[in-house]
Amino acid sequence: MKAEMAREVVDKIFNAFRQWFFTVTFCEFTYFENSILKYTETFGDGYPVMLLNGCQDPNTTKIKPKLNKHGQTAYIVTSNELTLEGSQYAIEALSRTGVFKPRSTVIFVLNKPVEVDSYFHYSMLRHFEMLWSRNIANSVVLIWSDHLQIYLYNPFTQKIRDVTYVPNITDLLMRQYEDLQGFELKLSVFRKIYTSDETGPVQCNSRLAATVMKDLNATCKPLAPRDGNTVGDILPNGTATGVTADLLDSYTDLELSSRILKNSYYGYIDTTYPFGQDEMCFLIKKSIYQSTFMTTLALISVKLLLIFVSNIIIFIFVCILIRKVEGDINNIDDKRSMSVTVVDLLKCFIRQTVDIRFVGPIFRFVVMLIILYSLIVDCAIEGIITSAIAYPRYKPDKNTLSELLSANYTFGVHNRHYSLFKKSLSKEIYDEVLKRTEILNDKQIKGVIDKRKSQYALLLRFSDAKYISRKPANMKNGKPIYHTTAECPVPCSIVYGLSYGSPYLPKIENILNYLNQAGILEYWTRSDEYTLYQNHGKVGGDNKTKKTLSLENLKEVLIMWLIGLLVSTLAFFTEVLFFVFQKKCFIV
Repeated sequence: MKAEMAREVVDKIFNAFRQWFFTVTFCEFTYFENSILKYTETFGDGYPVMLLNGCQDPNTTKIKPKLNKHGQTAYIVTSNELTLEGSQYAIEALSRTGVFKPRSTVIFVLNKPVEVDSYFHYSMLRHFEMLWSRNIANSVVLIWSDHLQIYLYNPFTQKIRDVTYVPNITDLLMRQYEDLQGFELKLSVFRKIYTSDETGPVQCNSRLAATVMKDLNATCKPLAPRDGNTVGDILPNGTATGVTADLLDSYTDLELSSRILKNSYYGYIDTTYPFGQDEMCFLIKKSIYQSTFMTTLALISVKLLLIFVSNIIIFIFVCILIRKVEGDINNIDDKRSMSVTVVDLLKCFIRQTVDIRFVGPIFRFVVMLIILYSLIVDCAIEGIITSAIAYPRYKPDKNTLSELLSANYTFGVHNRHYSLFKKSLSKEIYDEVLKRTEILNDKQIKGVIDKRKSQYALLLRFSDAKYISRKPANMKNGKPIYHTTAECPVPCSIVYGLSYGSPYLPKIENILNYLNQAGILEYWTRSDEYTLYQNHGKVGGDNKTKKTLSLENLKEVLIMWLIGLLVSTLAFFTEVLFFVFQKKCFIV
């Protein structure tokens, strides 16, 4: 009977579970266990088997979970002493293996004939409930009662089902987590205090959370982090904080606020496949205004000034040479000295008008060219001055890590991101940057932003930095106070977290995959996490508003125009008075 049962067990497992790697947990290695091992290793082309000691052990020390390198694993638990009432010893053995994931299929095989009665069903219900409390979600029980029978438990309907003749039990186990029958899921909800202005209790109010709960047919219970931190992390000493700690001990089931993927999460909490990419940039206080005079000088380069002066000298030299040659050839009587001619030519450059009494045609043509050149230069200078007065200028903002180093900034890095930041640094600047790096928490980052501490360059996610710089509280006269550097030295992948071995992971990844392919996930992330840009359900990226053309918009232009008219009028009357005074003196 045991040989026949062992053969049927192995045959059923390979056909109904379709696994590739098996773990057999045993206590005493008897004929039945040996038959299971033999049939498993020789079935088809043969499959590898891991043997685990499932005997009761007073040593209850927990082993830290590690990355499961074997892929999806099915665990066969059997023993002559295995009963539904005493199955907790085998469960403890599984939890101490270091490779077990609660999401894996656990197959309990009772190798003694049992009588299926009300007491057996009660014992089996208590067994499955204990497994569910230990986060072992995918489990079946194989018994022999005249023939092989397989039982499965649905924790959402709290019913036991006979699945002996189901062709694909693995698929059935996965599909029961697609409809939770209104089961309550505990959702971690956190707020970044340096971006969020919301107060009061946390809620499941994001569209992503509502969509996931609706698709799973579940209800949502929002829970804030117990220690007051946000995403949290696993510290080098093994301490977990924030949402990470809540997921680690199953205080909550999942979180749907994006986090940065880290290697330290593996084996402690589960994360979804990276559906989004982001980068970490530096947020710095924007540079102060420059004066109009300094702005004008900055716009006129030394090279341009040298070209302008050289052209003036060349024009004057050519004009004097032409005047001399043309006067000698045409016998033109010109009583003006050379110095007076130079002054007249300089007047051409300054005011574009001059009384030229030399009648040489080539000389007068070159003077006309000087006037045209002077007009072009004057227009350029007036444009620069008008631009400098009408539009205030900022000093150039820093955009690279080397520029931040040269400007003696202190790099403020969150304790969660410190290890990622160190890995991104090159060997040439590694030591110098770390000497000027200060590790901050959420409250310290908020303090730096609120107090406008200009000596800090804060390393934040690009989306967080952009949001902070565009908040109305961080604007002055319509201009942002903060600037996000163009160079973002730390790329990162964005994921969502679940408790370790969560059975909801495959379904949630499927939902997120569809949302990501349609571009909805990115849209919702921006509009849900950062409500600043929402406008009747639309998300705007630049916070611009249309303004009608009015006198207020043209005030600077009109002022410059009136000043120009006033100066021109005064110059005109001055020249008229000078001409009248000169004429009277000539008559006298």
